[in-house]
Amino acid sequence: ANDSWPNFLFINKHDGTFQDVSFLSGIAASEDGRYEAGMGIDAADLDGDGWQDIYITHLDFELNRLYHNNHDGTFTDATFSSGIGNKAILLSGVSMKFVDYDNDGWPDILQINGAMVDNVQLYHSEVTYKEPLLMFRNLGKGQFEKISDGALGPDFSRPIAGRGLATADFDNDGDIDIATNNRGDYPSLLRNDGGNANHWLEVLLIGTKSNRDGVGSSLKLTSGDFVHVEQAKGGMSYMSANDPRIHFGLAKRAKVDSLEITWPSGQVDRLKDVPVDKIIAVKEGAGIVPHAFPKVPSK
Repeated sequence: ANDSWPNFLFINKHDGTFQDVSFLSGIAASEDGRYEAGMGIDAADLDGDGWQDIYITHLDFELNRLYHNNHDGTFTDATFSSGIGNKAILLSGVSMKFVDYDNDGWPDILQINGAMVDNVQLYHSEVTYKEPLLMFRNLGKGQFEKISDGALGPDFSRPIAGRGLATADFDNDGDIDIATNNRGDYPSLLRNDGGNANHWLEVLLIGTKSNRDGVGSSLKLTSGDFVHVEQAKGGMSYMSANDPRIHFGLAKRAKVDSLEITWPSGQVDRLKDVPVDKIIAVKEGAGIVPHAFPKVPSK
């Protein structure tokens, strides 16, 4: 995501080189050919088809863009068909991350906001310098609804000049918590209360041939007819890094039939009958290994 410049997408050619497919893929510019003020970006499988979709945030008066993966190296702008539309057009989306905040198995959109200058109202009376966080809940199959102001608690709705965004299950209770780094203000740590009412699984990767945190790994979880793919990622937001553990929301599914991990080295580990509501450590080539996690609080 680039500010007032084409967005970049580089395809890994598996030989140490990359191919620039920014324009061929359809994500370099808006549908009308404009280069927008790209800020935050993340990718996830939003509709359960096994392919990674892309969301990009922009500054105020520009649409945040949701790009649906067409499975052929191209993307379609699904901003309006997904239900997101212009519901955040007055916010400056500094960063975002896909999180399954309610553990229903569908990645939701978490966005941190805040204008770039503190006198923005002198020339745009409709917007403010400090802005609240924003959550779009995934209703399934890539359809979203904006969570109404106050529904996630007063601290979530507190206006901030947000800059950095990180997510982590800091209390090891199975749901995703939020940390923000705010300009000219103290940071925020928001504990998720109630997200663990549904089942969940968290996976800590330990690379051996691959990098230590398994960044770049692909994890495919199967529970009955539910299939979800997650990617192990490195740093995301401005001066921020997320919990390296990969989080899966499972809704009411009380069993994980299989978890397939494809490591950057090419090693594939296949685990069967994985326990739920637990944090597990998986070592490359060795499967689940003992690891000291603080005890998970009871629900």
